[in-house]
Amino acid sequence: MKSVQDQINNTPMSGFQVLAVTVCLAINMLDGYDVLVMSFTAPFVAEEWALSQTITGWLLSASLIGMALGSLFLAPLADLYGRRRMTLLSLTAVTAGMLASAAAANYPQLIALRFFTGLGIGAMLASLTVVVSEYSSDRRRTLALIILQAGFPAGAMVWGIVAAPIILGYGWRWAFVFGGVLSGLMIPVAMAFLPESLDYLLSSRPPNTLEKVNRTLKRMGKTMVRELGAVTQAKPASAKLNSLFRHGRARNTLLIWVCFFCTLLAFYFFMSWTPKLLIDAGLSEGAGLSGGILLNGGAILGGIALGLMASRIPLNWLQSGYALIGGLFMIAFGALAGDLFTALALAFLVGLFGTGCIMGAYAAVPQMYPPEVRTTGTGMAIGVGRWGGVAAPTVAGVLLDTGWTGPDLYFIFAIPLFAAAAAAFFLRFRT
Repeated sequence: MKSVQDQINNTPMSGFQVLAVTVCLAINMLDGYDVLVMSFTAPFVAEEWALSQTITGWLLSASLIGMALGSLFLAPLADLYGRRRMTLLSLTAVTAGMLASAAAANYPQLIALRFFTGLGIGAMLASLTVVVSEYSSDRRRTLALIILQAGFPAGAMVWGIVAAPIILGYGWRWAFVFGGVLSGLMIPVAMAFLPESLDYLLSSRPPNTLEKVNRTLKRMGKTMVRELGAVTQAKPASAKLNSLFRHGRARNTLLIWVCFFCTLLAFYFFMSWTPKLLIDAGLSEGAGLSGGILLNGGAILGGIALGLMASRIPLNWLQSGYALIGGLFMIAFGALAGDLFTALALAFLVGLFGTGCIMGAYAAVPQMYPPEVRTTGTGMAIGVGRWGGVAAPTVAGVLLDTGWTGPDLYFIFAIPLFAAAAAAFFLRFRT
């Protein structure tokens, strides 16, 4: 009789498995909107409250700081209490944070609420990735994970298209109401269709584990099992962390950290500040919002194209080429963004190459480590990268207040993409 893992890994995905992946994708799309809604509303919030560029930068960074801390300190609780439970609690927190943000009376309140919302998002992103990985077959796992990551910019683009007329017609607060309602609607959907992680069930062995596992297998159309294997004891976390720098892995570990940090530094600068800088440059408010939407559209297509090409071209070469071309387009954007058509076309191309390479990094990191340290290696790389995302909006705001211009910043933030291109080129996918 095949084990639970063998049935999932080596048989075609059932409708229930596809549905579970789709639910995770839908939640990640909402996360994309929830995180980036501040970039759409920043010009209007700054105007209403007469905020400096530095304070605006803190508003843009607040949810990212919460997201990073939530990933580091709250996401691991899913190993104790279950990925499904953590996802539902996090969705509830995100819903509350978004709706409360709409009622913020001043910028300190909004910063605190954005931080709280980010905590909820960071707490559940790891769980979504684990569920998608566990419920995907070996044949479809890489594609499913890339599609999951594409959900983030897809949500920012799709819901941003809807949010733009809401902001222009009714005010920035209603963009937060819209996001809060969408997140709230996902709670009953997740309760109905998001299964518990089988890895969690098999490792933690809560009461009636065999019954719960067989119930899930039945929903997937797989063969139920009569007994469960022995629990495998995990190595101490400290030993796993040390092993990222042992047995010849230190070089790859440092290079992938550079890839994540630099690409997310450039991405969050571009995504957070481009709508406001386009408006400051003299384009209309609608054009400013369109730039952010097109960036995410490019990121979706770039990531999917990278995933399709990865079976024919070495993944690190693709990452390197994407980052290099993205940096060049970012420089061109800084020089030519004063023209509406050129600005929108270049925003799309920066998204296509500059942010598409982020998905390449997500796909690359699991291939660098053996199974016993793969989760630790992936989590640490993502965690390091998120601090690049945290730094970008605030650093940009400080630079603007000290006299740097918008075009100057695009030249500066192209440099991290060139660094990421160099780091990716020297990656080697071996353990």
